Amino acid sequence: MTEFLSAYIPTILQILLFLVMLGMGMTLTIPDFTRVGIAPKAVFTGLANQIIIVPLIAYGIVLLVPMEPMIAMGLMVCACSPGGAVSNLYSYLAKGDTALSITLTAISSLITIFTIPLIINFSLDSILGEAAKNIQLPLGRTIFNIFKLTALPVFLGMFVNHRFPRTAQKSKPIIKWGSITVIVIALAFMVIKLEEIGDSWIYLKASFLSVVLLNLLTLGIGFFSAKILNLPTKQAATISIESGMQNNVLGMTLAMSPALLNSPEMAATPGVYGVVMCVFAIGVIYIYKGMIVKEEKHESTFNR
Repeated sequence: MTEFLSAYIPTILQILLFLVMLGMGMTLTIPDFTRVGIAPKAVFTGLANQIIIVPLIAYGIVLLVPMEPMIAMGLMVCACSPGGAVSNLYSYLAKGDTALSITLTAISSLITIFTIPLIINFSLDSILGEAAKNIQLPLGRTIFNIFKLTALPVFLGMFVNHRFPRTAQKSKPIIKWGSITVIVIALAFMVIKLEEIGDSWIYLKASFLSVVLLNLLTLGIGFFSAKILNLPTKQAATISIESGMQNNVLGMTLAMSPALLNSPEMAATPGVYGVVMCVFAIGVIYIYKGMIVKEEKHESTFNR
């Protein structure tokens, strides 16, 4: 049974990712993509963190922390993925700027269709060198494959939201918590796949330190970069969460898909990242919620 399931894991992951992105699309509207004009500084700060700073931090970790090349590649795959649908839920629970969170997730999901193959190909050359000759991702085909898995289901979800808004509204809680369930299911599938080539526990342990460093650094830099630009704590908290919570299901799918990287070893790092980011986010919610409530009380007292 396990062998039969293992043969179809890459396909199952693609279906799960498609469903997650479809669900995310059902929470989006056109204004979510046009909110740049309302809060340009917050949106551009968030996107700069997600698209540029997070991959740079990951590459710095790769250079400074000794790790196996496939684990390092997995870190880069995770870092170049966009913000995940789960980040909107955590931003809401932390009393952050949920509208900003949705906008950042929506826009980054489109931009990374083009940036992912560029970053991965650079990482393959830099980390694997000559061994990467057989894994290079053709730009056009990769963009098309990522579009199929991310943007297409998002647009379909938006169409459902437009045509059946009441149904989409009722589905939102299921969609948000369902995304966390998908992370757990995807991790289980990844472990099954890793067991085919060795001891999955070895890969999980090998990626743990780099994953923890990436998550803590991106959460911290996301927050402080926003505060340096004098953004309110509500938006700084959201940018922090969006920076630290990547679409790890996409990362695992990119790593294990036969049409893309075809490497279960690379999938270990985004798999572990999905668990770590959800666990750390519990503490982040508590910290940011307290800071935001305190700031709002102070502003309320000041404005009396």
